[in-house]
Amino acid sequence: MKLIIAGATGLLGTEIVRQSLQMREITQVVALARRPVQLDKDINSSKLRNVVIRDYGEYPNNVKAEFTGADACIWTVAVTPFRTGSFDSTEVKRICQDCTRLGFEAMYEAGPARPFRFIYLSVQGTPRDPTERPMIMADHQIMRCNTELMVLKFPSEKEGVEVCIAQPGVIASSTTWSRALVANLFRILNLFGRPLPNVQRSELAAAVLNQVMDGFEKKTLLNADLVRIGRRELKFRNMPQV
Repeated sequence: MKLIIAGATGLLGTEIVRQSLQMREITQVVALARRPVQLDKDINSSKLRNVVIRDYGEYPNNVKAEFTGADACIWTVAVTPFRTGSFDSTEVKRICQDCTRLGFEAMYEAGPARPFRFIYLSVQGTPRDPTERPMIMADHQIMRCNTELMVLKFPSEKEGVEVCIAQPGVIASSTTWSRALVANLFRILNLFGRPLPNVQRSELAAAVLNQVMDGFEKKTLLNADLVRIGRRELKFRNMPQV
């Protein structure tokens, strides 16, 4: 399998790259980002192809050539709700919605394999009815809703395409002390209080990798689905949670 990972230098993207390089089923990894992926020296990166772009909305011919023959793409590029205050609303929409479409179209124009599986990373709680206005961060949530609906239409617009929306909760990780603290806090709250939707970074990476390889279980994977699939895959592959 030839796999494209868009947003490969992000918190989740880096873990997807790390796991994918250890999987025999994946023969080529195209890490699409604005800078090269930095990995531990003990990881065999012979299958890795760093493709550096200036902007996720621009795909010159030399970049498109790297997409040719790809079997799947995991799209992690977005502005998270916690970071929207750092960007103009127009730029947030451009990154989350316009770049997603432009990236998908560039991959399709490059001539991918059939079927071409495209999984879009969204967030749990995103509404599916754009006419219903949420109570919190309404404009952002409606924009993400419209982006999901846009992605779900890709198969009707392009032949040989399969899509899936992944809706994780908060992504917990032990990569830094602050993230480890948050991860442990979620574990405590889930034991003694009402469970808060959250998923370990390694679980989420394992889940989406499984889905692009084996086929999508359903069109929308909620946090509980991602945790279930991810834990099963980590156990099967004897990989630790990080």
